[in-house]
Amino acid sequence: MKFLGFNKVLCLSPHPDDVEFGMMGTVLKYTDTHFDILSLSSGGDFDNTTGQNRLQEVQNVWENQPNVTLHFTKLKLLKELSHDAWVNFIETLFTNKGEYDCLFVPTKEDSHFEHKIVNELAFPLTRIKGISILEYRTPSTLDSWSPNTFTNITEFFDKKQRQLMLFKSQKDRWYFQEDLLKSFHSNFQSYKKGIKYVEKFKTVQFYDRD
Repeated sequence: MKFLGFNKVLCLSPHPDDVEFGMMGTVLKYTDTHFDILSLSSGGDFDNTTGQNRLQEVQNVWENQPNVTLHFTKLKLLKELSHDAWVNFIETLFTNKGEYDCLFVPTKEDSHFEHKIVNELAFPLTRIKGISILEYRTPSTLDSWSPNTFTNITEFFDKKQRQLMLFKSQKDRWYFQEDLLKSFHSNFQSYKKGIKYVEKFKTVQFYDRD
């Protein structure tokens, strides 16, 4: 089963755990779509957990997941490259080489400045390519953001929750707590239709590759 018919997608993760928190259930569910996950840094600026251990945690989370390929930069922080340098880096190594159907980025309406930086890469990276853009929700996404695409991950929620606990450096953060994880994956309109847990996306631009 493919997610929205996509064969191969590129997911930009500002920090280790962003893609995992926002869309792991979707990756686990849609095994016929291949997900390239690019961690752009080894953590956030002014975060004492930033470092190589967090990259190892990403590898632990996705171990033996056949439809995932992990990619890491050698950079510790996003600020080590300028906006245009990031565009050139990702174009050169990824979007100009891989046949990607979609680019996943954090939301534009986000309280984390590094998430917003990565969101702003999406349109430059797809300016001459028919690549769809989807935003994925993170714990710092603002309430003003409105998703329009929902994935039913009820069957995969428990596994996602277990896998997220492999981020040992982060599991004491407020958004890793069980009740908040359930809240993050809940949606009233979906729940009243019988769907208990969802991952939320916003389709920004869509190209049917068929």
